[in-house]
Amino acid sequence: MDAPETDELTPDTAVSIDHSAALLEAQIRAAKARENRLSKRLAIWLVGPLATILIALVLVFFVFFDSSTVSGPSMMPALRDHDYVLLTKGPPDPQRGDIVILNVVNKGVPEEWVKRIVALPGDIVDVNGDIILVNGKAEQFQHVITTSGASTPIEHLTVEPGRIFVAGDNRGVSEDSRYVGTFPLSAIKGRVFFIYAPISRIGPVPSPAH
Repeated sequence: MDAPETDELTPDTAVSIDHSAALLEAQIRAAKARENRLSKRLAIWLVGPLATILIALVLVFFVFFDSSTVSGPSMMPALRDHDYVLLTKGPPDPQRGDIVILNVVNKGVPEEWVKRIVALPGDIVDVNGDIILVNGKAEQFQHVITTSGASTPIEHLTVEPGRIFVAGDNRGVSEDSRYVGTFPLSAIKGRVFFIYAPISRIGPVPSPAH
């Protein structure tokens, strides 16, 4: 009988297999390298804009400006409860008609009040109902005032140096200088100039012509 045939690798066959394995390994390495390059590009494309946005947010909220949340209806319709607002930062330069955030201690509890500046140091204030006269004239800036007629009358109050007289636009529900007196300039945290949330309310807060 003939001997059974056996599969034997010739030198040429062995070389061919080794070459194919090396080629496959090289292709795998090339594919991984392409994948790594693509991942790096995607990371750069994503990280770059995200880092820019993050830096911008830090600058806006912590460096150039400040922020606060409106609590209560005392400044309606200009500002509403739970409006999120941006404020100017730095030494105050108050003007009549500015909407400002005040740092207030109310019954021992620190609070932030949002009010409109009605009178400056040296101004003479008279209050009749919810109408405030400054130096004998009605408020000279454009805004909507909601009145109730329930304010305590004030006659010829001179605003002291370094202090301001403030009131809420929604006079019927606002606790302000008509009841608690004037506020020091140092209480001003900043002037409100922009609403950044909720989305339906995003927009600038008009600065009155002084």
